Amino acid sequence: MSDNWIIVIPDSPNYVPLKAAQKRAEALLRSFAPRAYTIEATTSEKIRFIDCGGNFERIVCPACTNEIDIDWWSHWMTKEFESDYPLRAVQLPCCGKAKALNQLIYEWPQGFARFSLEAMNADIGKLPHEKREELERVLGCRLIVIYCHI
Repeated sequence: MSDNWIIVIPDSPNYVPLKAAQKRAEALLRSFAPRAYTIEATTSEKIRFIDCGGNFERIVCPACTNEIDIDWWSHWMTKEFESDYPLRAVQLPCCGKAKALNQLIYEWPQGFARFSLEAMNADIGKLPHEKREELERVLGCRLIVIYCHI
């Protein structure tokens, strides 16, 4: 059996909402997905990579729209992970533009964050745009929605 998560993270990797906002967002997500197996807010001291699991398709350069080589990206990810994800801009091999890992286009969306709000097996399909906006208002930031399948 496989599991699916709806994960929302701030679009700014270091942003952590206040505890009260996190609790309100948990309750709000629970109201959107009452059959979810679990709903949990997580905060970490360091930035984490939040992936989409089996939904991963490719990574695209935001400057030239060429696909980023996965081996090159993996090497870059390892270096950033070993340094606690400072998310430094590096020169991309496709067009030479300097971008950071969190500026790349991930298909399906993935991201970097210290805070995440996750619903496991929410059974609601995609999170509607208006529901994401409600969560953004409660959390005080723009959100990236990640659909993880494992």
